[in-house]
Amino acid sequence: MKKTLIAVAAAAALTATSAFAEITFGAWLRTLTAPVASNGEDTVVGTANSWGWGARTARIDINGVSEDGKAGFAMNVFNDMSMDISAGDRAVLWVKPVDMIKISVGKYDSPDNGLRGDFCYGSWNWLRPYNWGFDGEGLTFDGIWRKGMMIEADPIEGLHAFVVIPMEDANADSYYKKAEDTYRNVQIGFGYAIDGVGKLKAQYIGDDSYTTDAEGDRDETKTTGQIGVAFDLNAVENLYVTVGARFGIADKDYAPDYLKMAFTAGASYQVSDAMKFSVDGGYKQYQDKTVGKDGDKKDNEFFVGAGVDYTIMDGLNLAADVRYKNIGYGKEGDDGAISFLVGVNKSVSSNGSLGIGFQGATNGCGFVQSGGKGLVANEADDFVWAIPVSVSVWF
Repeated sequence: MKKTLIAVAAAAALTATSAFAEITFGAWLRTLTAPVASNGEDTVVGTANSWGWGARTARIDINGVSEDGKAGFAMNVFNDMSMDISAGDRAVLWVKPVDMIKISVGKYDSPDNGLRGDFCYGSWNWLRPYNWGFDGEGLTFDGIWRKGMMIEADPIEGLHAFVVIPMEDANADSYYKKAEDTYRNVQIGFGYAIDGVGKLKAQYIGDDSYTTDAEGDRDETKTTGQIGVAFDLNAVENLYVTVGARFGIADKDYAPDYLKMAFTAGASYQVSDAMKFSVDGGYKQYQDKTVGKDGDKKDNEFFVGAGVDYTIMDGLNLAADVRYKNIGYGKEGDDGAISFLVGVNKSVSSNGSLGIGFQGATNGCGFVQSGGKGLVANEADDFVWAIPVSVSVWF
């Protein structure tokens, strides 16, 4: 994400002395508006963004850092067309008691620990198709989607370790919760960079699952966490490779649709200054049945995609990709779905771009279906298509 920041100096009174901090402002926005599209039966129109929900038309990121770099905060404020100003993804304050330790408290955004396994290309930067097993930003390694406290440590060169202690339960009547529930659900991991080779990553994510009684209250609780490992290779010039694996910890009879294991990988090769090829995919196995499928259906899925990015001329870029998943769509429920994109983007300033494309998806696969409000197929075997207009702005 490219971002240009405007810095201003802010003075704050501290007892009898004065301290100076740098306050920076930034923004990054993308909207995808389809003036014409089809859900398989009707011609429709709509606007959103790549990851779903309403079109994000305004945003401000505010960051403050003390002069000595040992204290600060970060806050994102969003405004979508479909809602008023909201808190956004991130609201964090932090201090560094010593150079190698950072302690923060707040609402974290996914990449906050610096280890998320990003891999984005093609339609993931346009209307995201719904025939994909993992978000492109976290294809091989999950980020953080929690509120609470995080402790990060960099004890030696190349090693970054972290632990996230979740301290808020949205369904609880109190800000406080049982310590045993909290520490059973910690997220803890590390990343180790090997100079000239790549980075090794591993983590554990606690995730309680529970049953409810007749009154709807929690009954029996069991830990159904997940272990993740990944490796990012950058030893070969112009080649980037990332591989990852996830292993679920769950009772089959208790959580039949919980992830048992997953293997994912992505690779991109910069052929020339003008052209880059990308390919990724993965395999997911569930404890008993695949999420969202009823009856005696497959308990696994695989997905694969490939794309190319090409610079036609300075400021004019082409993106194209095709993706496939083996299950989840079609009349029989186990029919696979193909999605594709061809799109061009043109820079209109140093801080903005405008694009237009054509996207399609077979067998009832739709686009950006977060909350069920995306471009959803009318019938299970419909072909869905759209002509999206992309507007991106960054400061």
